[in-house]
Amino acid sequence: MRLLCFILLAVSSVTAEETHWAYKVPKIQKSNTVQNTEWISNTIDSFILSKMEAEGLAPSIEQSSDRLIRRVYLDLIGIPPPIDQVDSFLLDPSKEHYEEIVDNLLSSEHFGEKWAISWLDLARYADSDGYQRDGFRNVWPYRDWLIRSLNADMPYDQFTIEQLAGDLIKDASENQKIATGFNRGPTLNLEAGTDPEEDRVKQVVDRVNTTATVWLGTSLECAQCHDHKHDPFSIKDYYSMFAFFNNTPIEGKRRPNGNDASMDYSGTDIKVTLSEEELMKRKSASEAVSLGEQKYVSKVKELCDNISDEQLNNSNKKHPKEVQLVRKSDISYKDALAIDKVFLKKSKSADILSGLKINIAKNKNRANGGKFQIGYTSRVMKEREKQRETRVLLRGDFTNPGEMVIADTPSTLFEFPKYFQRNRLGLAKWIVSEENPLTARVAVNRIWAELFGRGIVTSIEDFGYNGAKPTHPKLLDWLAVTFQSVDDWSMKKIIRRIVLSSTYKQSSKFSNNNLEEDPLNEFYSRGPRNRLSAELIRDNALTISGLISKKMFGRPVRPKQPNNFWRVIGEVDNNYYTSEGEDLYRRGVYTVWRRSAHYPSFANFDAPTRGACSVKRESSNTPLQALTLLNDPVFVEMARAFSKRIIKETREMNTTQQLNHAFRLALSRPPKDSELKALKKMLFISLDTDGSSESAWFEIATTILNLHETITK
Repeated sequence: MRLLCFILLAVSSVTAEETHWAYKVPKIQKSNTVQNTEWISNTIDSFILSKMEAEGLAPSIEQSSDRLIRRVYLDLIGIPPPIDQVDSFLLDPSKEHYEEIVDNLLSSEHFGEKWAISWLDLARYADSDGYQRDGFRNVWPYRDWLIRSLNADMPYDQFTIEQLAGDLIKDASENQKIATGFNRGPTLNLEAGTDPEEDRVKQVVDRVNTTATVWLGTSLECAQCHDHKHDPFSIKDYYSMFAFFNNTPIEGKRRPNGNDASMDYSGTDIKVTLSEEELMKRKSASEAVSLGEQKYVSKVKELCDNISDEQLNNSNKKHPKEVQLVRKSDISYKDALAIDKVFLKKSKSADILSGLKINIAKNKNRANGGKFQIGYTSRVMKEREKQRETRVLLRGDFTNPGEMVIADTPSTLFEFPKYFQRNRLGLAKWIVSEENPLTARVAVNRIWAELFGRGIVTSIEDFGYNGAKPTHPKLLDWLAVTFQSVDDWSMKKIIRRIVLSSTYKQSSKFSNNNLEEDPLNEFYSRGPRNRLSAELIRDNALTISGLISKKMFGRPVRPKQPNNFWRVIGEVDNNYYTSEGEDLYRRGVYTVWRRSAHYPSFANFDAPTRGACSVKRESSNTPLQALTLLNDPVFVEMARAFSKRIIKETREMNTTQQLNHAFRLALSRPPKDSELKALKKMLFISLDTDGSSESAWFEIATTILNLHETITK
């Protein structure tokens, strides 16, 4: 009897596994009835409150207007609100006014800049190849495509199709091809001795794993070497998915000169249409090059008069060509360079000539599109004409192929339709099909996590058997169905629904009961409280200081950093060429991303190297972060600019009003009495010590920028 019971339990367990919640198509279910109906602003609140009341919890009070507007600004566009907008909302904190603010932020051109950050982590976007050489690559047009697509609220199904298979769409546009830069994100090894086929297979593996993680929330990579230990995916399923990505050209080839083991890039790029602004910049730079060369030639001709006949006779045997050029009446820029090299290199005017050549080089660099930019191109996906054979790689070893497979999807989810082409375009359509139980759930869960700091399924990357169960399964399914069917895959609409909910608008203050009964806020009995991402910490401080540039798009920029912090070995120029002008103050999303040494302040605030797909960032708390805010040259400059802004904007105010204004610029709210008292004390001590108002206000600015609340949403 006991044996029979054991068998029945085992059978029931298998049956339960076959109907795992994530593999069933989501359906809308009603929430349970609630007592506090007045609290409900929309359907989201019904699901949240019913669970809260079942746990004996009550919602937190609504967040104060000044803190709420700061929260929604940071969440939707990634920068704090101007004081006049805060004041306007304080005068009219109505539901209608809040909705108007939300709609304005959703339509802001800066929406895409904020929401692109987390997607770039998924796309393992970087401006370099990785590995030891870590050479630079052109893929920033993909980043610009992403920002524009998010701003335009491209439906998520189209957003998916263009990134996975934009090149396979009939009569694909330039932008649709650029979108496939998503899957040109894998690292590329061009170090001497690399096996090109091994590295190609690694890249295909990365594309399979990333696609499964981003759109299906599955740990499909566990089936690369053997059948998945927990989820219903076999090794054959893995390599059937592999086949969809296995027909793109190889990206690294050995150099053809004999025994040289060195590698060169051989991937697929497309030329990108120049913007009007870029055309004007290049035209201006080209004109500056011509003018500079004329000045240089004129100076060399002038100095030729000082070259004696004796010098020419002495040099005639070794440099006969240059000797003839010295007395020639009309010389070219190339001729002038030759004369300079032989006769003028050690002259008194050598520094003048060197300066002219440096300016010419700078303008040539601008005319050609900038350092490390080979033309105006972007890496894209492309299919080979001849289909590559795909086999199961036994134990994941590319040198040990097994049975042949065709492109196919895991049948556990649902069958690949016969009328879909068995290529990346067919795969993309399968992913966004109504029958797919995972795509919409995974997408809305990631959006929810972006706003609340935790997902309804906390294992954002894993919806499988070993992943976390949803805390609010009915809400997750309601969001998924609404996103897909009601909102027509509109990301902005689903974000709008969430930020208009009473759940989102709660204060983040802890109450004793809620802290004890809901310590991790899994029942959302209070509002979100999360540290800003690395890029937003920069954007926030730039905005507060008044330095921020609103310039959008274009090549990556290089903010100030100590010299020689790039020390990578290989055939790459490792000099860090600091940007100029307003490019120094661009938003973090435009900062150059080198995998072997990404921007230090970003690294200190937990930004990933992007060597692989990253679904969620860690949020650590280390001394290095405090030191970054205090000592990083960029943050010091921002503190100095902030102090000047305070002085400029508060000339007619008394000390209390000045400190109040400074505090509100950073935090939207006025300081508490205790905070004001501490700031006054600091200001007066600094004035007594130094006597300089600029130094005193610099201390105040530095302190405010370093507050925990300043870098927290």
